[in-house]
Amino acid sequence: MALLLALTLAACQAQTIPDDPPATAQQMVHRDGVPHTDAQGHLRRGYDPVRSFFPIGVYHAVNGEAFGQRHDLDRFKEAGFNTVHLWPEQNIDAALDAAERLGLQAIVQQPDEGLVRRRWQSPAILAWMLEDEPSQFIASAKLPERQAAFDAREAHFKSFDSERASLIVDGPGIAVNQYWNWRSWLLKGDIAAHFNYPFAHVLDPVQDIERVARSVSRAVRFTDGRKPVWYISQAFAHPGRTWYMPDAEQLRALVYTALVHGATGVIHFAYDSHGTRDGDVLGFSPSPVASYGDVPDYDNSKRPPLVATPQQLRQSQAMWRQVAALNRELALIGPSLLQPTAALSCNVKADGPYRRSQPIRLLAKPAGNGELLLIAVNIENLDLAVEITCDRAIAMLSPFLPGAIPEMTLAAPNLIRDRFTPFGVRLYRLRLA
Repeated sequence: MALLLALTLAACQAQTIPDDPPATAQQMVHRDGVPHTDAQGHLRRGYDPVRSFFPIGVYHAVNGEAFGQRHDLDRFKEAGFNTVHLWPEQNIDAALDAAERLGLQAIVQQPDEGLVRRRWQSPAILAWMLEDEPSQFIASAKLPERQAAFDAREAHFKSFDSERASLIVDGPGIAVNQYWNWRSWLLKGDIAAHFNYPFAHVLDPVQDIERVARSVSRAVRFTDGRKPVWYISQAFAHPGRTWYMPDAEQLRALVYTALVHGATGVIHFAYDSHGTRDGDVLGFSPSPVASYGDVPDYDNSKRPPLVATPQQLRQSQAMWRQVAALNRELALIGPSLLQPTAALSCNVKADGPYRRSQPIRLLAKPAGNGELLLIAVNIENLDLAVEITCDRAIAMLSPFLPGAIPEMTLAAPNLIRDRFTPFGVRLYRLRLA
């Protein structure tokens, strides 16, 4: 009877989604500490400059020889990644050996007990990924059974690896028929990661990326700000489902929108290889090939793998460069993001025919030496003149990263004026008076 009641309630809930809190320009998440981990997946809330770890990851990393191609984890290290989600259909022990040698942290997907018992003490293990898109493909009727199985498996692994983080990767939970299951899975596991891919021809013209702000904010809110929330970015094309490669500005906006709304880690989806191509996905790579050959039908789609055109190969290489450039930025601001959000309060005025009530989203973080990092993201595909008025006078304003911001001015002691391009991102360095 209890199970029947739960299923009936779930069916009713699936018809409606509660309203989100009104959107605000400035995000004040994680004021009392930021949920994150160290490099070995031990959960933390207090920032430690030596132990705290901000993951900059690549999804579906491959190591070694596969179908006539050589893949080395070294290339990810060189591109600024510190974390590799390992494509599961490879020699995981060999990949972990390489990760240990390079000082990379690894996410291992659906490990069997033998692997966990062999490698649980490896310094390279960041997290065991124990569920993949559970709210996407598991019917509500099977939810209690599947979550009970997850609980049992997680508890068994923790009986001999008590502190290593368990990770669940899910979709964005935006669709009405996935919302409640998505929300229930957020309460499971130690780390909640989800993807949100807005750049698709079925959504064109993409007018804003508010959906990324919404899913990350929900994940932080539903977990009461007590669990690391990682964002899986769109750095791929999927012609069959109309997803297309974002450009450098769009990719940057996706990632910074997630970070401003509370994400504490980023994983770029996905490295281009035989694994992604079998799923009709063009990933990013410094040296992609048109075809990876007659590879197994990993996804049981009964379709041949994607064969890339010359234009797609150029897109793949360009995305590799864009991701590597973004990784360098994330490495610089990661320590700030893992520290409690600053008390600075700012209001935003945007001059333009914007569609969202708050087109600019802000987050202020400590930057060392008494300075602050102020992140500002334009979530709309519009050019906007912006005024940011803070409750404290600003003694110094400069770009956080090398390079000029042409339109940036300190127009008054507490007023920043700037012009944002569509999906533009600003990283300001402030010293308060």
